[in-house]
Amino acid sequence: MPEQEMSFGEDQLARIEACLQGLLANTKGVAVLFSSSAGQPFGGVGSLSENDRIALSTLAAGSFAATVAMSKLLGQAGAFDQVFFEGKKHSVHSSIVGDDSLLVVAFDSRTKPGLVRLMAQEAAKELLGVILEAREKAIDESVRDLIDTEFGDSLADELDAMFP
Repeated sequence: MPEQEMSFGEDQLARIEACLQGLLANTKGVAVLFSSSAGQPFGGVGSLSENDRIALSTLAAGSFAATVAMSKLLGQAGAFDQVFFEGKKHSVHSSIVGDDSLLVVAFDSRTKPGLVRLMAQEAAKELLGVILEAREKAIDESVRDLIDTEFGDSLADELDAMFP
């Protein structure tokens, strides 16, 4: 999973938060996290502490990194799209969003894994839209910065030519 610098605006962060809150409510989960494939959190909701959210994001990223090696052994390119850990009291469902982000849902035994998977797929589509919007905005800003820089350099060259 290629890692890119990701930056979200206030509106995008609010949309991420609303999406995660909706997923938490719909699945009656313990926590819902959205992070980079390296485990850097973009957002998280639920009853876990901030430190536990960061730890869970990092561990989920590590498990996805391990799936890259597993999938290669099986002749598949890249990581698996979803990882599911089932325990007696709690389970964790993780899925790739786009190319380089992860959605993690921790839930207890009262919630059906199939419901979590279905709801996570819907949330992933919504989050992917936010990611694509953020990338498009970043590209627009970098092009604008490039044009501003080139114009400034060109103007300086012209002024230097006019007034040696």
